[in-house]
Amino acid sequence: MIIKKDTKINEIISAHPEAVRFFADLNMSCSQCFAVNFDTLENGALMHDMDANQLIDKLNLFLSTLPAPITAYPK
Repeated sequence: MIIKKDTKINEIISAHPEAVRFFADLNMSCSQCFAVNFDTLENGALMHDMDANQLIDKLNLFLSTLPAPITAYPK
């Protein structure tokens, strides 16, 4: 998954459930917030007074430490 400023937070959490821990460590309660259903990563960063590019860099670094996500097998 390529994460950009306009990526919806719920898409990130759906693809990488461990990202909930990443957001929680930054005091972003994304797993408990209704706004993740439509908010982008950039909007989330702005709401928490963060730089979106730095947030993306930190998130990508965090995700790179995780095992590869399981994907559906092709039919």
